Amino acid sequence: MATGDVCIARRSLSIGETDSELRDICDYIFQGGYTLPTYKLVVQKVLELSAEGRERTRDVLLALLEEGILPSIAGDTWSEGGISLFGIIAYWLDADFTLQQRLLAAVPFSDVRHTAAEILVATKKACAAMGVGVFDDEKDTVCEFVHCTASDSASNIVSGWGAFDGHECNRHLLALCVLEFLKSHGVKEVFKSLRGMSSHFSHSIIGLKLLRTCQSKHDLPETTPPKDNDTRTGWSGAYLQSAW
Repeated sequence: MATGDVCIARRSLSIGETDSELRDICDYIFQGGYTLPTYKLVVQKVLELSAEGRERTRDVLLALLEEGILPSIAGDTWSEGGISLFGIIAYWLDADFTLQQRLLAAVPFSDVRHTAAEILVATKKACAAMGVGVFDDEKDTVCEFVHCTASDSASNIVSGWGAFDGHECNRHLLALCVLEFLKSHGVKEVFKSLRGMSSHFSHSIIGLKLLRTCQSKHDLPETTPPKDNDTRTGWSGAYLQSAW
């Protein structure tokens, strides 16, 4: 059970071995009757949960195809800390017109060139593994079983997914439009000031006390400007700072 909780909470897989304080707490509570899972055991559990999830996803997609419903796919590559993954999501509308989605694949892409050809092959292999078409040396029917695709405007994935019916993600395009707007004359100066305010109240204790006094005096929520490195949007905190 603990190994499953570690996975769900997205904690370090080696927490049972590296977190000495947590070990001490468990030893005190359970008096030696329970030992935290080792890194090896947690990894084994992760692989088991992954296999179970893949089987459930495959069953769902096969049931959709039997009903004549073709899933759409969306994907992107992420690189961080020397690790790169190509993620693919399958999505569709159910009978209640509610958007449903499942992780189709998270393909290791660290040792692969992020070319259009590699993206297309990885996509077709991932789809075929989930029962969405067939892709082997003799047969390739994946495109026939995908309704459409959605991606950002990067040339490699746009070109790679050119074999499918699809379009670029409107959300990404709007984000790019906003970024260009934030760079325009008369606007960038405003957001430069907002970043300065955010930095000031993040470092100045006296300034923060004065801000709290002013907010209290005028019955305003006692909040501080969001930091410039906020990652909930793609605009480095500009949106949340302007809303504040």
